[in-house]
Amino acid sequence: MTSRTFARSLVVLACCMVATPALAWKLAADGQRFEHKASGYSIQFPAGWRYQKMPFGDECLATRDGPFLQAVYVDYRKHRKAFPGLKKDATPEMMPQELAEKLVADITASRGLQNMRVLSDEPTELAGLPAFRLHLAYRTAVDAGSVRYEEIVVGANSPQGIFVVHYRAPVLHYFTRDLVAYEQALSSFTIAAPARRR
Repeated sequence: MTSRTFARSLVVLACCMVATPALAWKLAADGQRFEHKASGYSIQFPAGWRYQKMPFGDECLATRDGPFLQAVYVDYRKHRKAFPGLKKDATPEMMPQELAEKLVADITASRGLQNMRVLSDEPTELAGLPAFRLHLAYRTAVDAGSVRYEEIVVGANSPQGIFVVHYRAPVLHYFTRDLVAYEQALSSFTIAAPARRR
């Protein structure tokens, strides 16, 4: 995916928010968690934010002012084709640091970013599992407005797949303002055994 394609995807997503009926997006409220039964994760998105399971993949995205301005999203990836930008699989045995390296390369390739920097890369936990925490910085392409973004990416491996909780926002005004809301959502993230298919 080129930077132009990535920018167009964001435009389509923003247009969907405006054009889609109100029922397509839900309003997060305290005590009403989003549950993804197929993979077993659940999360409490910030109260008052809109959220929706994305029509592609196993992602769920929440935003307060629109996905260009801030987005908290969960990305569940099965091990097979876990890194589509690299055309590579993951394995249940991969350690968090190896996953972090692959994920940075995959994000760079799939979004067509040539200027991504890793500001920090630290070990952490996610839902009680060993995890990585990345702090990324990049600028969108000139034809996408050349906006400076920062992104926090926390991910962990499990027998059923990889769970990644992202927070992305422009550096100017939004990133720092909504970081606390992300941290609260992140701390609420849990993983249960996935639902069995009948």
